[in-house]
Amino acid sequence: MNTKQCPSCGSTNIYQESATVYRCGDCFDRLPTGSMVDLPPPKVYGTQQKSDTNPLGNWKNLITGIVVVWVVLGSSVFTYFKNLQWGQGPSEEETTTIKIDPNLESIEINPEGEFQFTTPIPDGIGNIYIVGKFTNKSGQPLLMPKFTVDLLNEEGTIVGSNEGYAEKNVVADGESVVFQVLAEKAPNFSNFETKVTATTIPDDHKRPELVLKEIDFKRNAYKEIKLVGKIKNKGITTANFTRITCLLIDKQNKTIDYGSISLDKEDFLPKESLNFEIIFARAKQIPDSYYCETDSILKENSNL
Repeated sequence: MNTKQCPSCGSTNIYQESATVYRCGDCFDRLPTGSMVDLPPPKVYGTQQKSDTNPLGNWKNLITGIVVVWVVLGSSVFTYFKNLQWGQGPSEEETTTIKIDPNLESIEINPEGEFQFTTPIPDGIGNIYIVGKFTNKSGQPLLMPKFTVDLLNEEGTIVGSNEGYAEKNVVADGESVVFQVLAEKAPNFSNFETKVTATTIPDDHKRPELVLKEIDFKRNAYKEIKLVGKIKNKGITTANFTRITCLLIDKQNKTIDYGSISLDKEDFLPKESLNFEIIFARAKQIPDSYYCETDSILKENSNL
């Protein structure tokens, strides 16, 4: 018997299954091992064997590589000439110089002013909002007033510091503005101090002329306090992004709740009036007093 043939089917597809077992690859019969010599090497499953070198395959790989190189070079050349067409160099960065008008003379200051109704109000999840009203008495308009609140312990040591901004971007001299500062996960404190910084701007800054009137308090179906009123654009310009903010004040001149809304109407036209309402979820009763303000910006290309 040919040692390389299966005695059952005559196939020469013989492989070594284990160290002492040989099996036919066609009929899978187990072969006797007594006289098995010079058998083919065992098959190894899961391993891809290398095939013989194929000259035609090498040429295909070479041609494919050349095509890829030409595509990459062509794309780079196209991008280069496109940048040149638009006046952009391949690696040069354009530098832009912003000229500052020396006549503005804007500086950052600690403006003089008066704080009122400043009160820390918890939100129920460990945060505190320090809310209040600031009146600008610096003698000049302020841009983006920033308020810093330092939380102090009984020894007067700062245990936390937080910052916030006013509800108005521009505060004229003598004008008041509502501010709120969020202290997240506020530590235990016994007192706090409030400071303000701002940038001065020219006093010819044009703003819409808005007025609030007919303000009253009611209760809605959920027994919540509701402030209702009317806002009018007294000026000759169209206002955008109009916002109304109100504080509810108790007998001790402390803020018991606050709220703000933005008008749904984008273009608030000259001489136009709109109704509004603000819901106060914290307040349990009608407040003793209140403070409300409004702000907006001039619409671009609006008649001045």
